[in-house]
Amino acid sequence: MPDARVPDVPNRGRSREGWLPILVLVVTAAVFVLLGLAVERAKHQRYRVETEVTAEQVRLRLEAWIDSRIAVVEHLSAEWPKEFAGHPNRYRATAGRFLRLYPGFQALNWIDSTWVIRIIVPEVSNEPALGRDLHHHPSRGVAAALQRAVVTRRITRSPVIDLLQGGKGFTTYRPLYDEYGRPLGFLNGVFRIDTLVDACLAEPHLRRGFRFDLVDEIGQVAYQHEASRHGRWPYEIHVPVRIVDRPWTLRFAPSAAQVQQGWVTAGELLIALGLLLTVVLAVLLRAFLSRERALRESEAKYKLLVENQTDMVVKTDEQGRFLFVSPSFCTAFGKREGDLLGREFLPLVHEEDRERVVRVLSALGNPPYSAYVEHRALTPDGVRWQGWMNTAVRDARGNVTAVIGVGRDITERRELEERLSQSQKLQAIGQLAGGVAHDFNNILQAILGYLGLAMERVSADEKAVRDLRQVEKAARRAAALTRQLLAFGRRQILQPVDMDLNRVVEGTIEMLRRVIGENIQVRFDPGPSPNQVHADPHQMEQILMNLCLNARDAMPDGGEIRLQARTTTVEEEYCSTHPGAKPGRWVLLRVADTGRGMTEETQARIFDPFFTTKEVGKGTGLGLSTVYGIVEQHGGWIEVDSEPGKGTEFRIYLPAAQGPVTEPAFRQEGAARGGNETLLLAEDEEMVRDVAARILRQAGYRVLAAADGIEAQRVFHEHASEISLVLLDAVMPGASGAEVYENLRRVKPGIRVLFTSGYGTESLPPGSREAARVGVLQKPYDGDTLLRKVRSLLDESRDMAPETG
Repeated sequence: MPDARVPDVPNRGRSREGWLPILVLVVTAAVFVLLGLAVERAKHQRYRVETEVTAEQVRLRLEAWIDSRIAVVEHLSAEWPKEFAGHPNRYRATAGRFLRLYPGFQALNWIDSTWVIRIIVPEVSNEPALGRDLHHHPSRGVAAALQRAVVTRRITRSPVIDLLQGGKGFTTYRPLYDEYGRPLGFLNGVFRIDTLVDACLAEPHLRRGFRFDLVDEIGQVAYQHEASRHGRWPYEIHVPVRIVDRPWTLRFAPSAAQVQQGWVTAGELLIALGLLLTVVLAVLLRAFLSRERALRESEAKYKLLVENQTDMVVKTDEQGRFLFVSPSFCTAFGKREGDLLGREFLPLVHEEDRERVVRVLSALGNPPYSAYVEHRALTPDGVRWQGWMNTAVRDARGNVTAVIGVGRDITERRELEERLSQSQKLQAIGQLAGGVAHDFNNILQAILGYLGLAMERVSADEKAVRDLRQVEKAARRAAALTRQLLAFGRRQILQPVDMDLNRVVEGTIEMLRRVIGENIQVRFDPGPSPNQVHADPHQMEQILMNLCLNARDAMPDGGEIRLQARTTTVEEEYCSTHPGAKPGRWVLLRVADTGRGMTEETQARIFDPFFTTKEVGKGTGLGLSTVYGIVEQHGGWIEVDSEPGKGTEFRIYLPAAQGPVTEPAFRQEGAARGGNETLLLAEDEEMVRDVAARILRQAGYRVLAAADGIEAQRVFHEHASEISLVLLDAVMPGASGAEVYENLRRVKPGIRVLFTSGYGTESLPPGSREAARVGVLQKPYDGDTLLRKVRSLLDESRDMAPETG
């Protein structure tokens, strides 16, 4: 204990001389120690920020890499029912092309509905998997993923599995369905995890400067960086990475070498301070400046990473004010950084989307502390769609202090999605329209049939006949509407031939000029050579008539209609930005007018049935719907460009003819004749069956009637030797017309069959349209048409020798 007495002045002076230098030394040492600690804190902060930003970039790369490959799987699955089902070589060629364009696939396989691998692309090194039943896969996660795909009807992913070729990977399963919703199997993508990591973390400085692991959702290590197999992980963070339909976890931290770089221990600092105070000050100053330089270099690397990427990066505070904006963001909005910092981001969002954006960002305080939102932005180039992944920055107590957003322009993707959605909507409406037309055709068939019989019986009563003629006229107008519905639904019966489209257009123009009027000029540019298409000539006339009448209505004060035909080649690049387009040779028919044009809202609905902008009573709204259905049924597609006040242009792509061109032949129909042969009539609609039987019996035929497919087969077996012709409704309960047709052929191979259908050719057996002994009659038909068709088939059978075997 020091002496409690107060020393004299000299003793106090000496005392000061003793403790003051010590005090100065201690204070000076403390100052430099505090400076060193501050440097270390800055270094730790730099490591944390650099780790967070780099981990986010790695996550974005991994997700983008996977999404681009999943898009390939989705594209192939969408094309499977109409392009690849039953065509394995076509699928192998297309899948091989995608494998070359998108490296990283181990294989692109087709698995049938029994979970057996039937097609493998490429087969080299993958042969052991061919024919493998995935019910017995050693990894239970594979069967679980397949079952999940069946239940959800969406693409699913397996956990990490051991690949046959060695190494680890995972597989995806996209269920396939035909147009009736029946399962066709799965499209299977196989990925190697080391290829995924090598492609996304190719830079040497990332591999040297950081350590990282990938762990799947059940805790399996999918990938382990060699630098992560030993030592502790300072500044470690866990980032969720979306891999197809379930997330993995990215464990990320700076490498031990990077953390130890430039590390100055407390012992070294004390030794330097003990050597000489001035030297210590110089060394500490140099160390401070060195660390400041390292921090600046780290910031420069960060700025280089942020400022030279196309994605936009922003940071906002809890009030939504900008704290940081990347150059790409400034470029997108045509503003300088100084104009944005400190201002709110919300005024840059379209007013209709602001409430939704605020609602999404408000949820960032809850797990998983990130959210994706798409909205329209107000830019100098107009309204653009942007997609933003937003991540919350939280303090130690879990409060959100800032938001980091990474975004990109997705306008083109949204437009493609809208076009695809429109195409799917029209397809669904077409299926409904076809079903309605089928049932309505049966009703109209009965009405027209009974009208014909009634008019024969009251022919002496002119007034009654006149009234019945009006009923018949109304029924035929209704039949015309159902034909338009069938056309829109792509279910009408076509008679395509290889022909020159120029001849059809030239033969229709004169009729168009008479119908359209003299105040509208019609010009046709046929191109330098014939434009050969495989199409139904009558339906081509229908397309021209409907489009030109639509153009006439858009030009009440007169104008010009320009028709142009060209044979063209469509490339893959064009197809990638035009939904529905297909590569190959096509004949392009352009129909352009100088009329009023259309708004975007009108264009979105012009192909909807019964949609019209005309006054009530001036149109049915089925003209463009019919055009759409005819083009689709021919395997082509249609594009529209229009602006208010600038006219409209329709571009129709039709399949180019492959064989020699033939002109369709038309023959004059004579009077309907009867006969005395025995006919089997199978029709499930009682009224239709009754009226058809009466028409045939009045013409002298012996008619055996059946109410469904099962009864038709029984009657045929009992009277096979007597029956000369079978009339089959294509759609019947018990057994369809196609099934009955196949059974009758086995009993009597040479039997003549006349199919009647109110639905279209898809309800007929494959190849029946081309078979010599098969006829097709579209409902509703009149008595004369039925008798002519029956007589024609019976007369043709006399000129052909019966089939054997």
